[in-house]
Amino acid sequence: MIGFTTPWVLAGLLVAAVPILLHLFARREPPTVDFPAVQYLADTARHHQRRLNLQHLLLLLVRTLLIVTLVLAAAGPTRPGGSTAGHAPTAMVLVFDNSLSSALTAGGTPTIDQLRGAARVVLDQASPDDALWLMPADGLPRRGDPAALRQLLDSLAPLPVRLDLGTALSQARALLAGDERPGETLIVTDLQRSALSAATGAGPVTVVTPLPAPVANLGLADLAPGSQPWMPGRALVTLTVTGQDPEPRPVALTLGQRAPRPGLVAVEQPVGLSVPVSGVGWTSLVAELAPDELRLDDRREVMVRIAPPARVRWDADDRFLAAAAEVLLDGGRIVRGDAVTLGDPSPGASVVMPPADPARLGALNRALAARGVSWRYGTSAPGGMTDSVALLGSQRVLRRHLLAPAGADSGEVLIRLAGAPWLVRSGSTVLLASRLDTTWTTLPLSAEFVPFVDALVNRLAAGELVLLDAAPGDPVSLPALADAVLTGGGRAAVEGGAVFVPGSLGSHFIVAGGDTLGVINVNPDPRESLLEAATAGEVRDLWPGVRVVAVDEVRGVAFTAGARTDLRPPLLWLALLLALGEAGLAAGRRLRR
Repeated sequence: MIGFTTPWVLAGLLVAAVPILLHLFARREPPTVDFPAVQYLADTARHHQRRLNLQHLLLLLVRTLLIVTLVLAAAGPTRPGGSTAGHAPTAMVLVFDNSLSSALTAGGTPTIDQLRGAARVVLDQASPDDALWLMPADGLPRRGDPAALRQLLDSLAPLPVRLDLGTALSQARALLAGDERPGETLIVTDLQRSALSAATGAGPVTVVTPLPAPVANLGLADLAPGSQPWMPGRALVTLTVTGQDPEPRPVALTLGQRAPRPGLVAVEQPVGLSVPVSGVGWTSLVAELAPDELRLDDRREVMVRIAPPARVRWDADDRFLAAAAEVLLDGGRIVRGDAVTLGDPSPGASVVMPPADPARLGALNRALAARGVSWRYGTSAPGGMTDSVALLGSQRVLRRHLLAPAGADSGEVLIRLAGAPWLVRSGSTVLLASRLDTTWTTLPLSAEFVPFVDALVNRLAAGELVLLDAAPGDPVSLPALADAVLTGGGRAAVEGGAVFVPGSLGSHFIVAGGDTLGVINVNPDPRESLLEAATAGEVRDLWPGVRVVAVDEVRGVAFTAGARTDLRPPLLWLALLLALGEAGLAAGRRLRR
């Protein structure tokens, strides 16, 4: 579609009517009377006049076209396409991938420096009339003029986060949809295959990427401390690494202030390392790989809870629960005692289940009320599948009793079934909606049963609940009682049951008043350690119509959505030809006269 840089000049097209008006006025002649003596001369004059009229009309046409051509050229006509040097005002989102993998050093040059150089070339081509956004790996688009965005670009460093390129493209297209100018998205990225995903929306997109360099890399993918809390003695920690380096690499495992425990790890071969455990309380557990070309994925840290085994009392006639307790007893996870009671409410911490005999339900509810527990057992209800949570995977329930809150402070819902509470906690009392028996649920027959009983007595009844792993930027659901999250930067007030998004690495404690409910261990996403780049064909399969260019070819690929071809040169050449034609016709006419 043809556009004009100065459309107000088109009003000059009215001047093209001047030659026509002059021609019309020139045709007004007085009437003539022919005499017989001059009849022959009149016939000759009429034949000559017809030729002159034709020349006059041609001269009129040339002069009119000359005026129209000059006015159009002065209006600055353009059409889509051509060079980006003189592009029309454009809306652009520049996605800059400064995710963790951009910290890689290949051939002595950090990847982020190559990406930054390409992004600067793009911003250097921008004009003050463009609408520009810069979207780094944190996913927050910043709008500004070219100078401000260049300054922001220079301040960006690799972030320990993962950038999903499909999500970023979808967000950029949604942002451009609200602007009237031609829009396009330009993504400057190392183009990890693990970062690719489908995108929504429509609009031109260009991917600028460095040429892939073969670099062997290993990153820590998982640091699993096993069942929590740890008991004094020894604990087994499982390490898993990911990447492209087939060679084993040294790793050091450090618990608190103790001396590091050395080991060797290799790709996709989990390694178990034993560490001595002593003391009580929260302690950091850090694993560090020998350094390579990508340092940000060589360290992983979690918080572990060290506590003495729970002193538990259980009913030996409850065969499934008793069998699980005996396994935990043999493993040193519990000892016999009366600090925690399995089955019925007691003066200490309790894990309570509905009675096998429905006639005892009223007495149980009265006992719960006497202890100040804010839940009561209600009528029986159909079974179903429990929600899958960090504490327990989805399990089939055959029978249950409804759990109803009995006060304003209803405690905490830990697991739900069909939207209704199935496992709740009120103070030091934990209530199950079903008995841990095969006539009530299939849980006693699953591999999760013993770890679940371990969590009941060592974590839930003791007040510890949440032990979560997340990557920066991942949403985490908080317990209903949470009112703050303690981070390295201080205390962040939160709303119980809401979603918390950690923005930095480290351990984030979840608290309610002065009580610690758990911890969120925030570490890099292991997918950032997979440095293999996607091919241009793989990108086009996901994003049809995308252009993929190398960083040294970036000049001229941006602002193509607003690129315009200047139509003034051909119009001026046409005006020159028309002026020469007009001069020739006018001179010939004067000579004939």
